[in-house]
Amino acid sequence: MIQKLRFSDNSINFKQNDIIKKPKKDDESEIVPNTLRTRVMQKYDKTLNAFTEYPAKGLKGDVNSDFYEFLSMGIIPYLIGSGMFIAMFNLLNKHLSETASLRGKKMGLGVLLYGIFKTLSNDLVTRPVAWSTGVDLELPYRNIYCTLPTKPGAEADIDTKHQQRKVYDSIEFFRKDLIAKHPDYGVAYYDRIAKKLGMGENLNDSVTETTPIIQSIVSSTKTAKSLSSYCWAGVGVGIAVQDVWKDLFKAFSNRPKYQAKSGENFLSKAGGKMVNTAKNIGNLTATFGKTFTKACKTYWTGEEGTKGIRKHAGKAWLIFTTALTAITTYNAIHRAKQMGKLANKDLIDRTQESTVI
Repeated sequence: MIQKLRFSDNSINFKQNDIIKKPKKDDESEIVPNTLRTRVMQKYDKTLNAFTEYPAKGLKGDVNSDFYEFLSMGIIPYLIGSGMFIAMFNLLNKHLSETASLRGKKMGLGVLLYGIFKTLSNDLVTRPVAWSTGVDLELPYRNIYCTLPTKPGAEADIDTKHQQRKVYDSIEFFRKDLIAKHPDYGVAYYDRIAKKLGMGENLNDSVTETTPIIQSIVSSTKTAKSLSSYCWAGVGVGIAVQDVWKDLFKAFSNRPKYQAKSGENFLSKAGGKMVNTAKNIGNLTATFGKTFTKACKTYWTGEEGTKGIRKHAGKAWLIFTTALTAITTYNAIHRAKQMGKLANKDLIDRTQESTVI
């Protein structure tokens, strides 16, 4: 038998504790412009937090740690390992022969060009896909979230935090909500994608009809970007090991140093050092540009005196990398166009029999 439960003898009150910090109305997740400045700031913010905030939260067992933060910390071994690799081959340069010293410097340069080429090459895939389909995988947004109480029984503190993310980080659950509320996107965003894919105009529900194709584009483009970026990173390493870089290393070692005059005061010395440093930076920048151009040419033609595979290895790898980038990018675009064509209900094959109802 089920009896009625009554609280006639008890007085139960629900009271909300005073909120320590009220969230601002502007503190909401939003899409930000996909510019070079935004990318640089997002990289800087993400890397800084990966070294400082995220490890501290994880080691304390903070309930506000999440999978995004653990993935972000993956950059730590890359940077530390690269630094150790450079140091290992260059700390003993004074005690090594000139040939060994040059090889160590080129290995250090190879680590830097590896990262630069790998990062910059992403645009070779994502930009053509965005122009052809309207789906920009690099579309960034600031993810705003509120932290949870860190201890049992603690009062809720509405403290907003942010994470640097991309709209298409997740293939299945990309941020449709942010697209919908952005004044420059909304339903018109999906209409533009449908038009670029050849699905026609004035669709009944462009969001629903384009979503499977968008997911396919994200999947194939991410695969193409991953394969292409590592190949271009190899090109960067290949350019870095060319012997012509000795001109840059020599210019750096022989850069003029500021010589203070007798009786010169502190301000004069500081100004002289700044002028000298600016001249050195300008000269080394110009030397780097010339040396980089020579290294690219040598990478293509091969070092003097080399024959066979060694002479043509750089050219072959560059051709392979370019072809791989072009083919995988074309595959992502072509698949999307084909799916859009099949989904276009306005297209009728006139060569086939049809019944008009």
